Parts: sequence; structure tokens; C-alpha cells
Amino acid sequence: MVKPPIISIVGFSNSGKTRLMVELITRLKQRGYRVASLKHCHDGFDLDVEGKDTWKHKQAGADTTMMVGPELVGLLVNQPMRLSLAELCKRYAPEADIALAEGFSWEAVPKILVASRATFAEEKVADDQYLIALVNPYEASNLPQFEFTEASMDALAQWVEERFLKANLRS
Repeated sequence: MVKPPIISIVGFSNSGKTRLMVELITRLKQRGYRVASLKHCHDGFDLDVEGKDTWKHKQAGADTTMMVGPELVGLLVNQPMRLSLAELCKRYAPEADIALAEGFSWEAVPKILVASRATFAEEKVADDQYLIALVNPYEASNLPQFEFTEASMDALAQWVEERFLKANLRS
């Protein structure tokens, strides 16, 4: 098993992926686990503000720029190639017990689909061999199914803990 184990949360835009990420992160942290989160950004992103010092450092050519505060570090690293989720976690989150990734539907990692109003067959990863569970399903499936309720989110966190975290400790 990959360490840390990685689960990707996938689904169409506005299906509830971020909500599920927050629910799982909160519950797994309450259970004492170290959780890394990764978010795929289709169009890139801005982490620094134009004109600020670290922006000037990057513009000057720094390969790595760190923004360091009393309790938070922000890291900008030039990546000459796309890294897999496993490589990203190994490099930047080696101490995590689990990594939850929002998006990354192309990756060969276990996926939880947050269903949208589309039919199951229309969903992005409906035929993906790595699909392990559904949240907010509109159709029946043989996969484990959960809803956005307190009890169901608790059950999902328990299921993730048993299947990925406790299993990882045994391996």
C-alpha cells in the first residue's frame, strides 16, 4: 500500500467535492490522524501577491520560495514536470497518515465519487476501476454509498479509517 495512502475525491464541478474534503479532514483529525490535502487547479493559481517580497523573489528566478510565519509555511517550488500524487505526497507530505486529493481523476488511486445530478453512467469516473465509494448517489450501485448527513459522514470516516489507516498500520 502507498504511504501515505491517497484517496481522490472526484465529481463534476459544484457536486460537493470540497464539502466532502472538509467533512473527512475534520473527522479524521478528530480521530488523531495527520491529514494532507491536495487540490488540483485546472488553470493554475496564484499563491503570492504581485509586488510583495516573495513574488519579487520568484520573479528574480528563485527555484524555491518559502513564506514562513510563526505557525505556517507556504512553499512555491518550480516543477519542471508533473508529479504523480504519490510523488507529491512522498516529497511534500511524508509525515501524513493519509492524503486526501480533490480532483486528480486521471490518477490510478482509490476514488470516492461525489455524485452530481447526472446519471451514474455520465459521471467522470463511473467505469473507473479505482472507484471505491459513492457520496450522494442518485442511482443504486454495488459500491459503498454515503450521504451528506452527520451519521453517514461519520460512517464514511470510520470506513476510511478501517480500510486505509488501520490497514496501513498492519502492513
